[in-house]
Amino acid sequence: MTTLVRIDKDIQNIQQSIADVISRIDVIHLEYSQAIAKAVQQQILLTVFSFCTQKCPDAFLALSLSERQKLQASLRKTIQSLCDQMQKTLEECDRDSRTNQENLDNLLSKLLNKSIETLNQLLVEHKVLNAPDPKAQDDKTPQMTIRLAEIEFTDRNVMSCRGEMRVLSARLAHLQNELAKKHQQKMIAEAELAWRSAWTES
Repeated sequence: MTTLVRIDKDIQNIQQSIADVISRIDVIHLEYSQAIAKAVQQQILLTVFSFCTQKCPDAFLALSLSERQKLQASLRKTIQSLCDQMQKTLEECDRDSRTNQENLDNLLSKLLNKSIETLNQLLVEHKVLNAPDPKAQDDKTPQMTIRLAEIEFTDRNVMSCRGEMRVLSARLAHLQNELAKKHQQKMIAEAELAWRSAWTES
């Protein structure tokens, strides 16, 4: 087997391995999108409960029973909608985000922050929170917060998917590096062949 044929065979094998890894990443990414959306929903419900009962108990108690029920119904509907949208956005994200954990985390953090902003606004509308005063320098209006790390470390499925995605991303990077080396080797082998061919004919 000539050097060029061997290198071509290696390139084909690496390309197949890359395709296999990407296919597996797509499967795990789908599982991760579903798991993280479900985990976010549970975490937000817990956060809203503790926020209303521990951070703003006076405002919550000041509501009538029907107002509390309206608030809870509105929260449930909004949280469900936000988490469905989060899952959809994650499922449809580009390959760079799927194979790069940092990109995926940035996207998730943005979605999470946007969701919390929406829910804080909902609490303002239902008179549990005061609207923050942008003019006040030391505005102490409490706001609900939630961090991605809190969600990931408390959910087994999310942790499991993340772990496999990290391994697959590292494997993909390694294979792509190997492929680049093989293409370089092929170019060198072709150049050497062209040199010898030209040399013998002259």
